[in-house]
Amino acid sequence: MFHKGGWPSLKVNRPLALSAVLAVLTIPVFASSAWPFSAKQLTARAAFLMNAATGAVLFQRNAELGLPPASTTKVVTALVALEHKQLHDHLPVSRSASEVTSLKLGLRPGQTMSVQDLLYSALLYSANDASVVLAEGIGKSVEGFAEMMTQKARQLGAENSHFTNPHGLTAPGHYSTAKDLALIFNHAMKIPAFRTIVQTKWKKVDLFAAGKMKRVKTLPLRNKNRLLWNYKGAIGGKTGYTRAARRCFVGAATRDGVTLVVSVLGSRNLWRDTKRLFEYGFQKVQDSNSSVAFMVQIASFRDEERAKSLRNKIAKGGYKTSVHRFNPQNGDTAYRVRIGPYTQWIHAKKVARKLEHKRGMKPMIFLTSPPTEQVNHNGEHANDVRLEKAHLLRK
Repeated sequence: MFHKGGWPSLKVNRPLALSAVLAVLTIPVFASSAWPFSAKQLTARAAFLMNAATGAVLFQRNAELGLPPASTTKVVTALVALEHKQLHDHLPVSRSASEVTSLKLGLRPGQTMSVQDLLYSALLYSANDASVVLAEGIGKSVEGFAEMMTQKARQLGAENSHFTNPHGLTAPGHYSTAKDLALIFNHAMKIPAFRTIVQTKWKKVDLFAAGKMKRVKTLPLRNKNRLLWNYKGAIGGKTGYTRAARRCFVGAATRDGVTLVVSVLGSRNLWRDTKRLFEYGFQKVQDSNSSVAFMVQIASFRDEERAKSLRNKIAKGGYKTSVHRFNPQNGDTAYRVRIGPYTQWIHAKKVARKLEHKRGMKPMIFLTSPPTEQVNHNGEHANDVRLEKAHLLRK
């Protein structure tokens, strides 16, 4: 099963061949009727748009150009923190953390905060002092923590990023790319704690007095991601701004079971750029669904009658079921029972999981061109040779 955002709630083997099957697209002109404009009208220096589930690239501009990422840096900060600390752990505020420049909570030396509240502060309010508290509490120093950040990025395939601080203030050697940030955010959204935080609009966080667990202040935080309020389907993101970086954003949105991740760096009109990229992406996915289809294979028999018997039994459950005749190179005819087609992989996946849990089957998902509906009177696809040339997608 999948959450509304498209990330798996259960640990499953993802289809390794899917991103290789779907074409990598770099589209220069937007065709969405809702947001018609050419890519030349994007104000961002760099942008990257991908399908979260398949990895298919829907748009890219200067996607591997190293640029200052501003506070989108804090996505990596959160990943490292979640990997090394428990949410209920408390970390002390140092003098250096209290002296970092704005934006900040105004923390004082000796105060403490929970890791959870520090993460909310960093990801919702973009507090630089909270980010330094996390860095010093985990990496012993800002420099040590930054090395952990860079290493984590490398592990996730973000090869063109290097970090020197946990907050994203402009510094020599601190850079990332639109592609890297999208890859990092896509991974982060699979972590329940991270996903919960970036989807939160409002949060109150607590400060505690030095040396004792006595609450001294409660601060209300408002998420700076405007899309959570004014873009249907927005499910989280991280903003950023410095004079050098201009407006930056990395985030995700979902629609009709499809989740897209967008990364925008160096924008002069951030929310317009981001919304139009999302609209273009969803339109592109919808258009591409008409050119691919997914079939769920549930069994294969040498005996045609057994295949037809299973087809009829499954069809009684409301599934569109058919028998496909296949002649492999050894000349032995096989009869394969399949369900579908489905225009979206996630729908085929749900059917496969349901059959596995309720009937004990071990289904497989095939990606193919849409069937031409050339079916004979026995419910067998006449053009099955074309279907068998499709890539096999294991669950």
